[in-house]
Order: sequence, then structure tokens, then C-alpha cells
Amino acid sequence: MRYEAWRAQIRETAERRTDEGEFSSDDLDGFTARFAALADGLTLRRLRQAPPMSTEESRRHLNRLVETELRGQS
Repeated sequence: MRYEAWRAQIRETAERRTDEGEFSSDDLDGFTARFAALADGLTLRRLRQAPPMSTEESRRHLNRLVETELRGQS
């Protein structure tokens, strides 16, 4: 149940920012799935430290996905 709530929060945040004009997307459901999958994978890699990855590196990967998937309007 918590996983579904987390995914819903991702979707709601992306939708709100799209509605506000900060982002643009034709596929928020797809973005949500890809963001959740990347976050899951990065979390496992971070926990296992094989190979080592910092929290900052993980954030950069997630931010890059947002930048690539949710094209800014400004």
C-alpha cells in the first residue's frame, strides 16, 4: 500500500507542476513508472554499494530523468 501511495505522490507532483506550466509531458503515467523504477534501482545500488554510489550521484540521475522527461516550458 505504501508503494502505491509513493507512486501516486510522484504522479501528483509531476501533474501539479505540469498544470502550473513548469513542466510539459504527454505521458505522466509513463514518467511515474520510469521515475519509480530508476529510484528503486538507485536505492538498491546505494544500499549495496556495489559499485559505490553517493546520494548526490543518485540525485543527479533522478534530476536528469526529470529534465529529460518533463521538458521545461520556460
